Amino acid sequence: MEIFSHILWAYVLFRNKIWRDEGIFFAILPDFGFLLIMIYALFFTPRLENFSEAITHMPKFLFSIYYAFHSFVTLGIVAIIVWKLRPKLLPALSGWFIHILLDIPVHDGTFGTRFLYPIPPDFYFSGFTWLDIRVLIISYTALVVVYYYSLRRERKKHILKGDWQPDWIDKFHKKADELINGKRIREKHDNGQNNEGTPGQISGENGDGTGESEDKPTAEVVPQDPGR
Repeated sequence: MEIFSHILWAYVLFRNKIWRDEGIFFAILPDFGFLLIMIYALFFTPRLENFSEAITHMPKFLFSIYYAFHSFVTLGIVAIIVWKLRPKLLPALSGWFIHILLDIPVHDGTFGTRFLYPIPPDFYFSGFTWLDIRVLIISYTALVVVYYYSLRRERKKHILKGDWQPDWIDKFHKKADELINGKRIREKHDNGQNNEGTPGQISGENGDGTGESEDKPTAEVVPQDPGR
């Protein structure tokens, strides 16, 4: 799929999310490998060759990068790292996931989507080419349908407000939020951090390590009569 379709799909699906920009970034990240191939073809191959001929002179590692960025294996490894270091970014990785899904049926040959790379390294489905006008028509028509459905759903949800019954999208988002927020809270407890003060807080819970409250009253010192 061409880069503009990936951007538009990410925008339509993530436009109301606080991580929209990150989602769009991950949606176009897999084509970084293709960008490297294009740069090499433009500046490091003879100008008289066409693109198909230039490919034969390119280093193999460029295609390895392209295949790796279009692999669910790579995405899984990145997801584990994000899960450990920045769990709030996990939803944005769905942009990467959707990119791979969109590319599987519309790439073939050298640029076939090796979505299990490097296990096995050359497995892909021989699909249509995204340059086919029919593929582009289907893609953009689906974009319009999804965008229209999203607008209608949001309008209906706004009108019904409290009477709105959560649909499958709401339930999916709730599960994702619970998964991510649960990870964040567990990390805070593991690090000994207190999320917020609670009524009836025991002494020493404020983290000063003294075991005493800062508001503890001090005993009044009564001067002694020197005549006694």
